[in-house]
Amino acid sequence: MKRIRVYLCLSVVLLSAVVSVRAGFDWDPVYEKTSATNGVEFLAARPFYSHREDPENERWRKDYLWPLYTKKGFKEETYGRFLFFGYSLDFSEDDDRHRNWVIPFYYQGVDAHGEGYFAIFPFGGTIHEFMGRDKIMFVLFPVFGKSQVNDVHTTTVLWPIGSRSKGEKADRFRVWPFYGRTDLYGEYQKKFILWPIYTSVNYTNERNPGGGFVLVPIYGRVKTEKADTFWVVAPFFRYMTSEEQWIVHAPWPFIQLAGGTMEKRIFWPFYGKKSLGTLTRQYWLWPFLWNNKTEYARHIQYRRYGVPFLFYQTDKVTKATEKYEVGDVASRYWKIWPLMSWEREHENSRFRTLEFWPMRNTPGIERNWAPYWTLYRRVNTDGEVGHHVLWGLYRQTKSPEQFEWSLLKGFVGYKKTNNSRRYRFLFMWFGGEEQP
Repeated sequence: MKRIRVYLCLSVVLLSAVVSVRAGFDWDPVYEKTSATNGVEFLAARPFYSHREDPENERWRKDYLWPLYTKKGFKEETYGRFLFFGYSLDFSEDDDRHRNWVIPFYYQGVDAHGEGYFAIFPFGGTIHEFMGRDKIMFVLFPVFGKSQVNDVHTTTVLWPIGSRSKGEKADRFRVWPFYGRTDLYGEYQKKFILWPIYTSVNYTNERNPGGGFVLVPIYGRVKTEKADTFWVVAPFFRYMTSEEQWIVHAPWPFIQLAGGTMEKRIFWPFYGKKSLGTLTRQYWLWPFLWNNKTEYARHIQYRRYGVPFLFYQTDKVTKATEKYEVGDVASRYWKIWPLMSWEREHENSRFRTLEFWPMRNTPGIERNWAPYWTLYRRVNTDGEVGHHVLWGLYRQTKSPEQFEWSLLKGFVGYKKTNNSRRYRFLFMWFGGEEQP
């Protein structure tokens, strides 16, 4: 009896293998293997493992129960991450530079100069190339620490209370919140007493010399060669004027007005609009309704949000190209979370439902999780239209060259091309072979 059960199990395994390889059985969404014309290969056994290989750009990535563990490479660099706390990084095979960190507790590695370091937080040690610092040394944080950025060396005692920094162009001293000063030679001198009650500044640069103070919550004034700023009941009421800009807060943050280089009309939380450079942001009933515009070299991007349920984006051409005239919409996207989304880029488009993830096309979600809640997907790729229903229980593709459908992952199906007609039953193909 035991031998019969073994034979039956082997038969099932062999039959599955034959069906999968010879008949093209569809294991979606659990298993997927694809190869693109640009050489990119993708393999997934969801949600446990996925692998994407991009030989042309010398990139690869592997996910293990994403976001539990991820490993990726670019040229000679290799990066591994465990959740959001621990990661390792090997920079090149030609040197020993690497990192093995479990934030915020463990730090070990070799920096770009070949110098090793090690630290266990909060007990002590040294960390290199961390948080914008070249080096950080600490003992029983926050009791004592030292750090270095270029030629500026900083010593702290009972951080953030006591601090002293010294460099070729900088000198800072702080006993927070009682007293502090900062001298950036040739630029400015800043000081505070009982922060934030009293702060002052003296600009020593030739571009815009001047200075002033702010006494919270009474009064303040900073006057430079190019601008004059007043505060009354600081920081709530402010008036600033210059040749290129004026600003009024009356009171901040509820009413904020500005004109010139930066345009601002804010009546928080009911309405707000701010324009600076190529970016314009507008809202109603903050933080729920947003309308943003960003200008790029060849197009303008419009984004509209109804947080958290609605999102809309469109890219309108402002400079003619081979494919578009001025005013054409190059791409469009909208999402009604968590129900559905639709996107179009060039002539290709995709619609799908459901859409549980609130962000747009997060790569880790797309590779490992999104196929599980995608109940229906319609894709138009270079004129080929495909329908994917209930994890592939029904599939259909149609193009000028062929038409194909399958039901119950290939239990029955049909395929028509210009040269043949084929039928599928019990996962196997019957009918005429395709002619060249």
